[in-house]
Amino acid sequence: MVVTGAGISVDSGIPPFRGPGGLWSRYDADLYGHIDTFRREPDLSWKMLDDIIGTSLGAKPNEAHLSLARMERKGLVGLIATQNVDGLHTLAGSKEVLELHGNARRILCTSCGTREVLTPETYPSFVRRCSCGAVKRPDIVFFGENLPEKAMRRAFTAAGSGLPMLIIGTSGMVHPAAMLPHIARSSGATIIEVNPKPSEHSLSLSDHFIQARASEAVPALERFFMELSRGDRGVPGQIV
Repeated sequence: MVVTGAGISVDSGIPPFRGPGGLWSRYDADLYGHIDTFRREPDLSWKMLDDIIGTSLGAKPNEAHLSLARMERKGLVGLIATQNVDGLHTLAGSKEVLELHGNARRILCTSCGTREVLTPETYPSFVRRCSCGAVKRPDIVFFGENLPEKAMRRAFTAAGSGLPMLIIGTSGMVHPAAMLPHIARSSGATIIEVNPKPSEHSLSLSDHFIQARASEAVPALERFFMELSRGDRGVPGQIV
C-alpha cells in the first residue's frame, strides 16, 4: 500500500498547503475552505477553489507519480491512498487510487447532481452555475465535511493487511489519513517513508526513512524493488 500527501506533487509545481507559498498562506483555511462558507457565500469560496483547480490543471505527473504507476503494472505496489486533490496519480496511469479528499478536476452541481470533468482546454469557458440554476462545486472534501466512508473503509482495511506500506510526502498531521500508518504498524507492516524532512511518522513509526525529494527517491526505490524481485539482494545501498 502507498500513502501520499502534498509532497509528492511539489515537483509538479503544486506547493504544499502549509508553509511559504502554500495555499493557507494566501487564504484563511477556516473561512475559505469550510463548507459553511461555501453554502453561505459560494463566490467567496470559489476565489480559493479557482486557485486550487487552476494549479491542478496546470500540473503534470512527475517522476514519482509515473514511477508508482509503473510499479503498479509490475505488481510491486498495490493500492494508493492519496490526500491530494490534483488527480495526478490517475493521470500518471495508476489504476487503484483512493482519493480520500476528492478530486478538484471533477465538478458536480449541488442541486441536480450533473457532473463534468475539467481539462485545461475546457476550464477557460467553465461557468460556476449549472443550467438548473444551482451553484457547482468541485468534488473535494471541505472542512466540516466527512471523508468518503467507502474510500476510508477500504483504506483502513488495506492498512490493516500487514503488507508493507510506502509513505510519500505526507506530514502525518492530517486526520483521519494520518491514522493509516498507525494501523499498518499495529498490523506488523514494514513502513518505508520518503520525505524531504522528518514528519510526525519518521521517528515513531517508519522502519526506513529516506530523506529526499519524491521525484528522486521513488524511481530509486522502483529500481531497488525490481532488483529484489529478481532475487538480487546485493543492492540495498542503491536506495539513496
